[in-house]
Amino acid sequence: MKPNVLLILADDLGWSDLGCYGSEIKTPNLDSLAKEGLRFTQFYNSARCSPSRAAILTGLHPHQAGFPNLSGVLVERCATLPEVLKPAGYQSYMVGKWHLSEKSKPTDRGFDEFYGMLGGYNSCWQEEPFFTRWPAGRAKRRYAPDQFYATDVFGDYALDFIQQGQKSGKPWFLYLAFNAPHFPLHAPESEIAKYEKLYFEKGWDRIREERLARQKTLGLVPGNLALTPRSVVPENRFNTQTGWADRENPAWASLPEDRRRDLARRMAVFAAMVDRMDQNIGRVTAELKRSGQLDNTVIFFLSDNGGCAEWDPWGFDESSGPKNTLHSGADLKTVGGPKSYISYGSGWANVSNTPWRLYKHYNHEGGIRTPLIVHWPAGVKTKPGALTTQPGYIADFMPTLLELCGAAYPSGKLALEGTSLTPALSGKALTPRTIFIEHEGNRSVRDGDWKLVGLAGKPWELYNLTLDPTERTDLASREPARVAALSRAWDAWAERCRVVEKKPAGDALPTPQIANRPLTIQCDVQTQSRSGVILAQGGQQYGYALHLHEGKLVFSVRIAQKLTAIETREALPAGKWALEARLAPEGTMTLLVNTKVVATGKAPGLIPVQPQDGLSIGRDDKTAVGDYTPPHPLDGTVTQVKISAPG
Repeated sequence: MKPNVLLILADDLGWSDLGCYGSEIKTPNLDSLAKEGLRFTQFYNSARCSPSRAAILTGLHPHQAGFPNLSGVLVERCATLPEVLKPAGYQSYMVGKWHLSEKSKPTDRGFDEFYGMLGGYNSCWQEEPFFTRWPAGRAKRRYAPDQFYATDVFGDYALDFIQQGQKSGKPWFLYLAFNAPHFPLHAPESEIAKYEKLYFEKGWDRIREERLARQKTLGLVPGNLALTPRSVVPENRFNTQTGWADRENPAWASLPEDRRRDLARRMAVFAAMVDRMDQNIGRVTAELKRSGQLDNTVIFFLSDNGGCAEWDPWGFDESSGPKNTLHSGADLKTVGGPKSYISYGSGWANVSNTPWRLYKHYNHEGGIRTPLIVHWPAGVKTKPGALTTQPGYIADFMPTLLELCGAAYPSGKLALEGTSLTPALSGKALTPRTIFIEHEGNRSVRDGDWKLVGLAGKPWELYNLTLDPTERTDLASREPARVAALSRAWDAWAERCRVVEKKPAGDALPTPQIANRPLTIQCDVQTQSRSGVILAQGGQQYGYALHLHEGKLVFSVRIAQKLTAIETREALPAGKWALEARLAPEGTMTLLVNTKVVATGKAPGLIPVQPQDGLSIGRDDKTAVGDYTPPHPLDGTVTQVKISAPG
C-alpha cells in the first residue's frame, strides 16, 4: 500500500525551538513524533523563505527553480511534488503559506486543493484579503472576525483535506506550511501568558545556557560543547540606522527593566505561536490516529530557515525596518494582539538557533540548520527516538518521495539535485555528496566533516564540523589547499546552477573609466523576474547601478556614500526591454525604456572617483551601489551592454 505523505513546514523556527531539540517551549505533539520516529541533527535548508520552499517542492537548488531570492516564479523546466505524485495516483492538498508568487498559484503547480496565503507574511488575525481558497469558487469555512487565528484555521483545513483524501480512496499528499512563528508575531493572550514571566526572569543568556544543557542530555550535541559567544548582528540596511551594525547582542543583565519587559513580551509571543502550532499538529495527528491512517502516513516536520534576527536586538514595530517602539505598562498587553506588528529581534533569534552562530539569511549553522523529524510507523525501521547525524538537504524530499510513493520523475525537466533519504529511515548510510548553499551572497560548501562558509563580500572561512560544530576556529589560513579546492567546487556549482552568470573568457569583465565623465548606459534585458541587479559598477562609496525592485526599474548613483535613485512609476511588464540610463555633467539623471523617458532626477554631479568595484552584469558581485543586498542576482539575460563615458 502506498503511504500518505504529510509534509509540515514551520516558518522562521530555529533549530532549538522545539522541546525535542532542547527548548523550554511546550511542544508535546512534535516531541511525541520525535520519540516514536527519527530526528536528523544535521539537516539543511536554504536560509530564507521562498528559496527553501522552491527547493523543497522541486528537488532543485532555489536558483534553478526560479527563486534566487524572494522574487521569482517557478520555472517551467521544474516539476513539483504534486505534479510527480499525481500520475502515481495521489491526491494533493496544500494548506498555509505558498510564497512562490501569486502569478503561479499552488493549484497551477499540481495541488488539487489549496487554502492559505499566497504571499509571505501578514496578520494572523485577519482573513480578508490575505487568505484565499483555490481553485476559485471552492467553498470556504466561515469565521467571525474575533474567531479567526491563522494557525487554528490551517489546522481546520488540514483536517478537512485529510478527510477528503481518505474519502477519495487514493493515497494523499498534504503540504501543511504554517506561517508560525514568522513576524508579525501574533498569538492569543492565553498562550502568551504561559511564557512572559519566564522570559523576563531568565532572559536570553540563561535560556541559551539551559537549551544547550538539554541538548546535551538529549544527545543532540557533544557533551563537551561550549556555548558560543552572543552572535554579532552583521551589517544590514536597517541596523546601520539604529547603531547595531556588526555589534554583538548585549548581555541581558545589562538592559534596563523596561527594555527587558518589552523583549520578554516579544519572545513570549513567539513561543506562544510555536506552542499553538504544536497544538494544531496534535489535532492533525489525532485525526490520523482516529481514522486509522497514522501508521501508513509518513510525516516530515522541518523549518524553512533559522531564527530571524531582523534587524537588531530590539526587533521592529509597524513594518520590517528600523523603527522600534519600547512598549511599557498597559501597552505591553497589546503586543501580539491584532493591532500590533512586531518581531523579536536578534537576541532572541540567537536563542532560537542555540548553540549555532548567526541567523536566517546567513549560511553559518544558525541560518541553515533545521530540525527534521520523520515519523512513519510502517516504514521507519530505526529504534524509536533515534538520531542520525548524516547531513541532509531540502532538495532531498523529491527523490525521497519518488522512491517511497512509486512515482517517476518526468523527462525534459532539470536533473534533480537531491538524494533519497530512505536509507537513513533504516539506519543505513546516505549517498555521500557535497552540499552547496547560497543566499544574498552568503555561501557555503559542506563536504564530509568540512565546511567552507563566507558572508557576502567577505573571505571564506573553513571549519571542521566534527571537531568544531559551532564554527569557532577558522582554519582557512592553515588549510589553503582545502580552501582553494572547495572554493573551486563552489564556483563550478554556482555557474552550473545559475547562482552566478558564466563570465566571458579573460580575467574580468571590461570595466570602463567613469571618474568625472558623463555616462550613457545601454542594454537589452529579458526577464520574468521582479527584482535583481541588471548591471552595477562600484559599491558603497561611488558607483552606479541599474536594478529591478518589485518590478520597477531603478537607476542608482552613489557619490561619497550618498545614494540618489530614480525609478519608474509602474512595474515593467514581463518580457524584453531596451534600457538606457544617462548621467549628465550637471548631475541630471534620465531613465529610458524602449527609447521613452520614464524617470528623471538629479544627482549631486558626476561620479568624481573611479569606483574600486568593477563592472558586474546580472548581479552585484561586491558591495551594493543601490538599496539592495548583494549579489541580488537577476533571473534573466542582459545583452548588448554598452557603456559610454567620453573623457
